[in-house]
Amino acid sequence: MVRALRIHEPQLLFHIMTRGNNGQKIFNSPKDYRSFLTLLRTTKKQYPFKLYAYALMPNHIHLLVEVGEKPSGRIMQSLLTAYARYYNYVHKRTGHLFQGRYKAILCQKDAYAMELVRYIHLNPVRAHLCKSLGQWKWTGHGEYCGVSKQNFIDRGVVAELFGKGVVGVRKYSGFIADGLGCTYSEELHPSDAAPFLGDDRFVEEVTSKQQKSENKQHKSLHDIVIAELRGLAVRPELIFGKSRKKEIASVRKRVIQLAILDHGYKAADLARQLSCSEAYISKVLS
Repeated sequence: MVRALRIHEPQLLFHIMTRGNNGQKIFNSPKDYRSFLTLLRTTKKQYPFKLYAYALMPNHIHLLVEVGEKPSGRIMQSLLTAYARYYNYVHKRTGHLFQGRYKAILCQKDAYAMELVRYIHLNPVRAHLCKSLGQWKWTGHGEYCGVSKQNFIDRGVVAELFGKGVVGVRKYSGFIADGLGCTYSEELHPSDAAPFLGDDRFVEEVTSKQQKSENKQHKSLHDIVIAELRGLAVRPELIFGKSRKKEIASVRKRVIQLAILDHGYKAADLARQLSCSEAYISKVLS
């Protein structure tokens, strides 16, 4: 799976997909679907982003999100960790629920937003889970049609194209229905090596920005630690040691999350600098 891009610019559109470990189910009952949507709502309030489409399938998830200041990595880590905790507790199981890291495709909004809304919302029909979209409750399609009142969906991207009210709903529904006879090309599924969806200029610009981002020096781990210790009577060197005191361990965990999710540190490098194991870092993140 590809890692989340760390291009810190506003208005990045991502098609995000994640699957159950070894293809297993991640939703076993209506309660599971509802719980995921509750956690999605909580995450959306905590880390504001725009949600244009979603489809919850028995063993995988599709989301179309536009992120701002908070990176997609922080959003998805919070959402998927919370749901995995819920699922393991309710179903009395342990271990990984999701298959590795989610896949995030960075998309050119003006060219692909509506095509992806249609592609994502038609997933249950193409998977033969239902004969018509109205029969599958676990997508954002019902909100666009005015049937569902979940208020998850940000409708701006659809309203811009089709308008609002009854006329807008009719035009949107027709657009979705036209997709039933489409054979989707591999274009909507770029390779993990270049997870970008857009024209040549867009891909070139994104690739260039990604390379520049990767070439920038990490924010000093010492600076991250100092910022987290502000207002606390704890010496910085204790965070780099092996103390297990509650206050120190709590700061160390926050430093690990920030260093990896926001500043691109690798687990191996971080483990070496913080005198801990990669397994511990993995545990903190999960």
